[in-house]
Amino acid sequence: MWKNYLKISFRNLQKRKLYTGINLLGLTIALVSFIAISLYIHHEWSYDRMYSDYERIYKLNQEFTSEGQNQLVGTSPSSLPITLREEFPEVEKATLVFDLSIFSSVMIDAGAGNQEEKRYAMVDENFLDVFDFQLLAGQKGKLWDEPNKLVVTEETADRLFGNVSNAVGKVIKVDGQEFEITGVMQNFPSNSHMDFDFLASFQTHRHGKNPQWSPSNYYNYVKLREGTDVVAFESKMAQMVEKYLGADQKEYGFQTAFYTQPIAAVHTGDPTLNRIKPGTDLKYLYIFGVVAILLIAIGIINYVNLATAEATERNKEVGLRKVMGADRFQLFGQFVSESFILTLGALLVSLLVIYLLAPFLVNLGQVPLSLDLLASPLGIGFLIALALLVGLLAGLYPSLILSGMEPIKALGNKIKMGGGAWVRKSLVVFQFFVSMGLLISTFVVKAQLDFMKEVNLGYSKERLVAVSYPYESRSQMPTIKAELIRSGAAIQVAQAGDMPIHIKAGYKMFPGGDNQSEFMITGYSVDTDLINTIDLELVAGENFSESDIKRSDLEDGTEEFPIILNEAAIRQMGWNSEEAIGKHVNLGYMQNSLIKGVVKDFYFNSLHHEVGPLAIFNDPADASVLLIKIPEGDPSKHLSTLAGIWAKLVPGRPFNPVFVDSAYNNLYQSEQNSSAVFTLFSGIAILLALMGLFGLVSYVALRRTREISIRKVLGATGRDVLGVLAIDFMKLLGVSAILAIGFGLWFAQMWLKGFANQTEVGVTPFLISIGLVFTLAILTIGYRSWKVFRLNPAKTLKSE
Repeated sequence: MWKNYLKISFRNLQKRKLYTGINLLGLTIALVSFIAISLYIHHEWSYDRMYSDYERIYKLNQEFTSEGQNQLVGTSPSSLPITLREEFPEVEKATLVFDLSIFSSVMIDAGAGNQEEKRYAMVDENFLDVFDFQLLAGQKGKLWDEPNKLVVTEETADRLFGNVSNAVGKVIKVDGQEFEITGVMQNFPSNSHMDFDFLASFQTHRHGKNPQWSPSNYYNYVKLREGTDVVAFESKMAQMVEKYLGADQKEYGFQTAFYTQPIAAVHTGDPTLNRIKPGTDLKYLYIFGVVAILLIAIGIINYVNLATAEATERNKEVGLRKVMGADRFQLFGQFVSESFILTLGALLVSLLVIYLLAPFLVNLGQVPLSLDLLASPLGIGFLIALALLVGLLAGLYPSLILSGMEPIKALGNKIKMGGGAWVRKSLVVFQFFVSMGLLISTFVVKAQLDFMKEVNLGYSKERLVAVSYPYESRSQMPTIKAELIRSGAAIQVAQAGDMPIHIKAGYKMFPGGDNQSEFMITGYSVDTDLINTIDLELVAGENFSESDIKRSDLEDGTEEFPIILNEAAIRQMGWNSEEAIGKHVNLGYMQNSLIKGVVKDFYFNSLHHEVGPLAIFNDPADASVLLIKIPEGDPSKHLSTLAGIWAKLVPGRPFNPVFVDSAYNNLYQSEQNSSAVFTLFSGIAILLALMGLFGLVSYVALRRTREISIRKVLGATGRDVLGVLAIDFMKLLGVSAILAIGFGLWFAQMWLKGFANQTEVGVTPFLISIGLVFTLAILTIGYRSWKVFRLNPAKTLKSE
């Protein structure tokens, strides 16, 4: 029986080539989109689930509270893991990771000269006990048990030594210090929140030999024993805080606490927490999941619309089959088999398309798509379930309609598809609502991105280049700065602790001097040229001078130390900019700080955050970045000159300039990826909707060919014919537009609330989106109307 169903289904599909082509193409595009988004979501959701017993592994975050202000950070002290191992029976294992890229890159010399490496970290000897990555060479337990030991990844071993076996036992230099390679481990998977090429023994670091409760610069992890109550564990950590930090809390007036975060939640967790790799906002995964479902729904709707519209063309076939003895179940099987054949064909084509488009999709989402997953038992099961579900949903309603026809009415061509018409209209409204809604969302995301790129940050990032330099080169910086300016390839040069786009150092303002407020404040170590180099605006007071004492020269913190604050810090203390000049404040060790100047607020973090309090220190000894303002003109020429000077004065350290405006744009990589994805899939949604519209208009035109021919004989123009065919569809698009406007308003509010600094959306995204979809719809209807209008009325009426 089923063999006969399939044979007849193939014949019917071949006979109706237009509808078959539209449905096949529509389902293919929908399936490609759905599978690609599913692979992306699976990859992001699978982060850090590859470890044994990952459900028992937790990252430890730290919260500071002062004067009612809370600050949660993703790092914690070096004393924490060893204390937990020794004093908490709930802890099976604990380990520490120190990511040096927070501060600077390192220079690696493996025998071919220095080369800069950024993916370098220090770990303790328990690292592979918590994270069971595969060790390819070396002896576990001997990898990091002493200082100056190093483990590299397989890719790094191949790159530096040709293969894994050649790497073990080699001695390389890291910033001039010799390290022995004791092991080679597998590359960090793309779905791990860690990504390093070199892992050095933490015992090499001063805090590896002597762990401390400050600073909180380390990523700490614990593996709890089975059955551990995590809430009770956190309560016990509060007792530990009182034991080791209680005295400091009372003396300095702050509170701190440690909290657990499941390792699988790090990548999609709080985006404000420090992370080794950029994460993904969980809301994006939900949004993309909804988009995938909507796109597959549009593909199914196209099939349903065309199949129900076509039902009246098949009434005689249904009537004849019923007269010949076919029951409803047999007819249902016949018609639903057609949808399964189309779905299976679309699925096979979509897998080929995904294979061919994989590199493009990877570049678009910046996430590797594991096509091997589709060939796994889980992937094959997913594809089979997807084909069955789509085939059933696409064919269910049309099959019920066709198999339920009464044979006498069907043979007499007296079937009225009123219910089917109502369903088709509703589905058309839904299709174009989705298309317009996604397009509006695309323009909202783009508007916020454009706002972030074009907003006045309060400083000049154009033609500003950042170059990192090693700690040991700090004494050379005055000479290097002078040489760079003398060359003419630099207008201004300043030393700074960070690029101004993301200043990370945290301090605390204590009550003291003329101020009684207590709050967290960001610190920026610079030299006297910083304000002029990046064009900060002094609203009161004056800049640092060469005669001002530097922070590195402070002996006991009681000396008067000039600082420059931003307006946000001044407001926090209840002053205006003018009256703040000359006042003294307490910045911890710099307890006798004199406010010498006030700069206008500028954005020193991403626009997700408000501008917070900032203190600028005259402290070139703690700087690690040169900020260079280059002249107008060809930047490559100026950079070439700067590189030549750098090679002479800083031998062995590559000149790797970073344009600050490019680095600023990279802060919003996640939003840029989202914008690209929205743009692509809103375009796909529109294409699918227009394909369905083309099929429906073709059907309506075919049904009304005699009417149109009569109108043409009576003098109707092409515009009149367009009006006849378009009027009903334009009404449906109008309803879609109203629904899309409501969705767009909700999406704009939901999307923008993640940014402390937001653009004004206005009506432009709505007008452009709705206008574009209406225009494309009219062009689609117009093309089909023109084809019908060109038919010879004599032939069409004669055939009637």
